[in-house]
Parts: sequence; C-alpha cells; structure tokens
Amino acid sequence: MMALAARGWATADTVALPLLVPGPLPRSGPGDPVEALAAELSGRVRAAFVDGLQVAALLEAQGVTDRDARVRYGHPDVFALAAAVHLLLGDRQDPAPPRPAPRRAWRELLHGGLYLLPSVLFPAVITAAHRPPVTAVVTAGLLGWVWAGALTWLAQQHLNAGDEPAAGRLLARGSVLGVAVAGAAGAAVTAAGGDRVAVLLVPVVTAYQLAATVLLFFRAEAWLVTLMAPAAVAGGGFVLAGDWPPAAAIVPAVLGAVASFGVALNRAAPGTGAARAGRLRAVMRGRWSTFALVVLCTALLAALVLLPQVPLLTDRFDALLATLPLVVSMGFVEWRARRFGERARELLHGDLGPARYRRRLWRWLALDVGACALVAGAGAALVLAALHRSGRLTPAAEAMATASVLLAGAVLLAFVLAAHGGYGRLCVALAAALAAYATTPFPGSVALLLGLLAAALTPSLGRVRHHR
Repeated sequence: MMALAARGWATADTVALPLLVPGPLPRSGPGDPVEALAAELSGRVRAAFVDGLQVAALLEAQGVTDRDARVRYGHPDVFALAAAVHLLLGDRQDPAPPRPAPRRAWRELLHGGLYLLPSVLFPAVITAAHRPPVTAVVTAGLLGWVWAGALTWLAQQHLNAGDEPAAGRLLARGSVLGVAVAGAAGAAVTAAGGDRVAVLLVPVVTAYQLAATVLLFFRAEAWLVTLMAPAAVAGGGFVLAGDWPPAAAIVPAVLGAVASFGVALNRAAPGTGAARAGRLRAVMRGRWSTFALVVLCTALLAALVLLPQVPLLTDRFDALLATLPLVVSMGFVEWRARRFGERARELLHGDLGPARYRRRLWRWLALDVGACALVAGAGAALVLAALHRSGRLTPAAEAMATASVLLAGAVLLAFVLAAHGGYGRLCVALAAALAAYATTPFPGSVALLLGLLAAALTPSLGRVRHHR
C-alpha cells in the first residue's frame, strides 16, 4: 500500500496540454476579441487542439475565468468561449488516445499481493520477540511509507522532464540513504526501549518497501515475486506448522528483502552516465511547496492507517487480519484510479457539454468507489467468517473490517484529488479525519474522510484541465 500511495502522489500533476509560448493572452483590443484570441492561440500553440474542451482546459490554465468570458468576449462561460475559438481554429484533429493494454491492468491488480509480502516476516518476529514489537512496526511503516512517497514523487519530476536516468539515480541514492536512516532509527528504538528486533525489523522492512517502490516505478514487479517467493513459502509454513523455529521464516524474508533491494538499485542506476550538477534544483524550481504538501499528505495517510492498528499489536492480533483485504484490494484501487483518469480524458473526445461531462464523471467516480469498497468488503467478509468459525471474532475485528472497506473507497478519492493537484485540500481532509479518530471510532473517522474528500473534489472534478 505504501508503494501505491507513492506512485499515486507522484503522477499527480502530469497533464498533456498543447504547449503555449509564454506571454499574456489578449483580453481586449480592436476588432472581434474572440477572433483575436483564436489568432493569438493559432500563432503561439505548438500542437493541434483535439476539441473545444481542450481549448477550455488551456484557457483555464492561463487564468481565463467565466467572468472574463462574459465581460471581455461576450460568451456565457469558458466552455462556450472555447467552442467558438475551436471553431475558428478549424478542424485540426489528433487521433484519440489508444486504449490501455490489458496486460497493464492485470499487473496492477496483482500489486495488492506485493504490498502484502512484508507481513510474512511479522509472525516469526513476534514469536521471537519477548513482547510485541509495536514501536518497531510503527517506525518501519511510517518511515518506509513517507520516504518512498517523497522519493518517488521527486523521481517522477525527472521522468516528466524526459530524464529517466536522472530519475533512476535519484531513486537509487535516496533508497540507500533511506535504509541507512532506517538502520539508525531501528538502533535508536532498540536502545530506547530494549526492543531488540527493531534493529533488524526496521531496516529490513524499509529496504523491501523501497525496493518495491523502485521496481514498481520501472514496471519490474516480476523480480519481487521471484525473489520473495521463498520468504512467502517459509512464512506460510511457519504459521501452518506451528513448531518451526522463527529463524526458518526470518532468514528467507531477510535474504529476499536484501536481494530485492540489490536488484532495485541495479535497475534504477546500472552505472551508466554521470549526474548533471543542479539537475534536481532545475527540475524542482517552483515546486518545493508542492513537494512539502506531498510529504505531508503521505505522512497523514500513513498515520491514519497505521495508528489504529497499534492497540491491536499488543493483545488483539487477530483483529489485524481484518486489514489484510484492504491491502490486497489496493491493486484494484490503483487500477480503477488510473482508468478513471483515462476515461475522463477519453470522454473529452465526445460531444458532451460541461454539465453532462461533470455528471458523467461523478457517476463514474461513485461506481468506482463502490467497486473498490465491494472488493475490499468481499475479502473482509471471508476473514470475518474465518474468525467466527475459529471463535476469535471480536468487535475490534468487525470495526477494523468496516474501516478497511471504507478506506478502499477513500484511497481512490484521495488519488483522484491528488491527480487534480489538490494536495492542500487532501491534507486538510486527512488531518480532519486523523483528529476525529481521537474522539470517534475508526470507522467513523474514515466515513468522515470519505465525505470530506468528495466535498474537496467538487470544485475541480469537472474542470477539463485536470483531465488533460
């Protein structure tokens, strides 16, 4: 789930509008102002417009408002103005974007299993420890999640600028630094609380999280499956056998995480090419405030997901099983979030007006949220039924299952909002839900988050420039 959040934030601000040569758009002057605007765009835009909605997206991006359309150009809104401008520009049509390959969808659907892989280490570690390693688990989760989110977003900026080698170098160097920080954090947890497993657990889990982030970034997930398969088998054998020594599951997991991390570093930076001085500074010029919001969003989401699990690590470990369907369903959420953006762009090639366009998007989004909740709910129902049959079903497990179902839909909304560049609104919604958790049950705070995210999307969901 960490890697999904990282990639969701990272790809958010990528849009594909015709490139406009800098300079103010005409606001008034002699002659027909609409013809002047069309002539100005025709001379300065370096690519063809697909349709009037793409013209509207570009006008909005340049600061043209509905009031400008009425007062300066004599049209009721930006969409009407854009339709008139597009008519004057002629019929320069580009082909519709190709539909995505089914292979990518299947790869995304399988990501949930990859997000679940670190859990194969926990039963053996908990057995080996004298007490549940609560601090170590929380430290590893928060550090790996936030570090991966920040690192991937920075790398994506290089990728957006067409410099994949620089993105790989940043990922490799940042991952090495992240594991070093995790090692220091694990040692500090051990020194402060006597939690001896922290010195191993924190850096190993962080190394796997960063390896997963890098390999998913470069679409090399097969390496994770191959290298972590022995750990998954050993972890399952430890749970089912009941009499295996913890080392029989811990050693394969550690070796798999280390091997995955090594492969990820080699894939990210194979040793070809030298870094260009000041490249990150140039790519990030004017974007550091957005980066700070991305880090804050990631930290708030991680805290909202992880903190309610802390009490369950001590004496209600069975209730944590109710969170597994959420993690597994994250691949489905990733797929639906990507497809929503693609379908929104495909819809721009139709002849819908702005009102129908917004209504169609809201209907699709509601269906996708329901589908994500349904997938997570089906898994949660299986887990709860298994707990009931074994006599271990508790109210805590039921509450966690309910919250997990709601979180699946909330994460989808969060990714869509991030894709619109609404990091500030996303931070406010997450902070409010986290604050509500202090006084309300976890399902209630997640339900609040769903409502806040839907409200935060209202101003931007129908704006064309967010889907280009």
